[in-house]
Amino acid sequence: MHPIFIRLGDFAIHTYGVLVAVGFALGLWLAARRARVAGIDHEQVQLLGVWLIVAGMLGAKLFYIVFFWHDFVTGWRVAGIPSLREGFVFYGGFIGAIGATILFARTKQLPLWRLADVLAPLVALGHVFGRLGCFFNGCCYGHPCRLPWAVRFPDPHVLAGTPLHPTQLYEAAGNLALFAGLLAFDRRRRFDGQVWWTYVVAYGVLRFGIEFFRGDYEARYAGVLTLSQFIALALIVAGVVGLVTLRRAGQRA
Repeated sequence: MHPIFIRLGDFAIHTYGVLVAVGFALGLWLAARRARVAGIDHEQVQLLGVWLIVAGMLGAKLFYIVFFWHDFVTGWRVAGIPSLREGFVFYGGFIGAIGATILFARTKQLPLWRLADVLAPLVALGHVFGRLGCFFNGCCYGHPCRLPWAVRFPDPHVLAGTPLHPTQLYEAAGNLALFAGLLAFDRRRRFDGQVWWTYVVAYGVLRFGIEFFRGDYEARYAGVLTLSQFIALALIVAGVVGLVTLRRAGQRA
C-alpha cells in the first residue's frame, strides 16, 4: 500500500489521483490521434475530455453515495470533508461518462457511434490505471487465499497481513488485454458502434468473473450475486442487443 504519492507538510497528493490523472491524460492524447483517423475533429474530442472528467468523477461519487450509503456516512463521520477523496465506483463514472458523451455528440452534431468506437479502447486503458490506483490504495481487495501470488497489505488495512486475491491486478490485466484486443478488432469492424458494444460485452464478462474473488463487501443478492454482477449481466445483455441492432441497421442501409 502506498496511498500517498507525495506529502508536502500537511498537503498530500494521493497515488490513486495521480494514476487516474495519468490515465485520463494518456487516454485523451490517444483519443485525439484516433479521432483524426476516424474523420472526427480532434479538437472536439479533446473538449469532450473535459466533460468526461467532470461527469465521470461526479457519477462515480454519486453511485457510491447511493449504493454504499452506510460506508459513505461512516467515512464522513470519521474524516469529514477529506473522506470525499475516496469512494468512487467505476459503474457510476461509466454511466456519467456515457451521458456526457451522448449530450456532447448531439450538441456538436458528431457521429455518436463512430465517436464511441474511438473511445472504447481508451475506456479500458483508463480503467487499467484506475485499478492500479485501487491496488496502491488498498481498496477493492479480494478474498483470502493461499495462492503463490496472493498479496498482503500492511497496517492500517482492515485485513492487514492476510494473503488476499489481488483482484485489482486481475482487473487491471483484464482491461489491458481488452485495450489491446479492441485496437486490433477496430481494424476489422464492419459498422459504427461495433467496437463500443464489443467492449461493453467483454467488460461485463470480465467484471462478472472477477466479482467472485472480491472480498471488500459481503452483500449478496439472491444469495449468490453482488450488485456489480447484476450490473455486469445487464451490460452483457445491452451489448448483445446493441450489436444486433446496429448490424441490422447497417444491413438495411
